Amino acid sequence: MISCKEASWLMSEGLDKQLGFAQRIQLRLHMMMCTSCSRVQRQFAFLRRAAQRYPGPDDGDEGKDQS
Repeated sequence: MISCKEASWLMSEGLDKQLGFAQRIQLRLHMMMCTSCSRVQRQFAFLRRAAQRYPGPDDGDEGKDQS
């Protein structure tokens, strides 16, 4: 079984790219047994959704005169 540190690294990697089959299985097995890592995964998902909804510096300024 992988450690919590390895699981959090896999969670982070999984946000940026698709994990391999063995990595996905290892992570799922760990998540089934570790409530702390399950909580961390939910927090990662929440932060990702919040960042996607956050308007960028130029959002909402379309059509306004910048002078």
